Amino acid sequence: MAQLVDKVPFGEFYEASPDAVVVIDRTGHILFANSRVEALLGYSPPELIGKPHSVLMPARYRDSHAAHVHRFMLEPTPRMMGGGLELFARRKDGSEFKSEISLSPYQAPDGLFVIAALRDREALHPGKSIVESENAALRDMLGQARLDSARLMAQAGIEAAEHEAAQRLQRLLLDELHHRMKNMLAMVVGIASQTLRTAETLEEGRQAISSRLVAMGRAQDILLQASETGAELADVVSAAIEPFDRHEIQRFVVQNTPIEIGPGAILPLTMSLNELCTNAVKYGALSSETGRVNIASTVNEETQLFTLTWTESGGPTVQEPTRRSFGTRLLGALATQLHGDVRVRYEPGGVVYRLEIPLALLRTFRAS
Repeated sequence: MAQLVDKVPFGEFYEASPDAVVVIDRTGHILFANSRVEALLGYSPPELIGKPHSVLMPARYRDSHAAHVHRFMLEPTPRMMGGGLELFARRKDGSEFKSEISLSPYQAPDGLFVIAALRDREALHPGKSIVESENAALRDMLGQARLDSARLMAQAGIEAAEHEAAQRLQRLLLDELHHRMKNMLAMVVGIASQTLRTAETLEEGRQAISSRLVAMGRAQDILLQASETGAELADVVSAAIEPFDRHEIQRFVVQNTPIEIGPGAILPLTMSLNELCTNAVKYGALSSETGRVNIASTVNEETQLFTLTWTESGGPTVQEPTRRSFGTRLLGALATQLHGDVRVRYEPGGVVYRLEIPLALLRTFRAS
């Protein structure tokens, strides 16, 4: 059993998680469990090592779950398990509880592992949510906002039906915030584990994680300022490249087609541009004083396709890498999230990245 535990890197990283975390191999057996599993599931970590992960779910779901695991292994990307379905987990004593589970793949030299973070859904409801338990001040602000809202509606003489509609909207907004935070946590865990696995040094890994999380933060800033229908493409591009732009030297030439993109496209597009900028600083045009990057977006009215083209020039000679790095895989995963098609060419003058997305999807893409 000790050999199984030794296969799992970053054990201390998972121990720091507020969730119960288990690491599962391709056969479905548990290789690692952090100390939080005992409080949530009743098993001590050593009890779970080597057991099939199906012991953590009710027997009635085990057959259908095997098919879900198979599909995840075919397309291993960070995601929330269940796709909106009501999930249940099983404790050691046989009792069940509603659960939420985020999944992140981990590709090790000797195979694919799955990192699963479990939490009690009941503990996430308003009044018991992770955000509220971690931040009492935010809870008080939300409570005061409800009181102020009720008082203002009463003063304005809003009828009961409208009052109920306003409360439904408030609940919907809180649920949406909660949902996005869970997805964000799953993405952060996936980015951290994959980045640390491929980094040659801890410092390189730290810098890469920091850059990617800062990009996610910039995307969230745009989302907060965006309208219900989305944000201007020019604002998204500008925010993504700003940290890499030396204003005394024009490093970027941006030619944007005026277009508003849906809220769900903001984060993956910002992350894609951040990844391209980071690679250009390390290996491409932005590593040279004479290097430049041209970013052009166009819309083909006939095919109704949006195209974003990133073209580097003036930098060192580039060559196609012999292996696909995490950054390259991340660019592909982000394009898939956008329902787009991506092509990367390594020309003598520099890297050329081309992303095509159906225009209708880009404009209406909702945040998940």
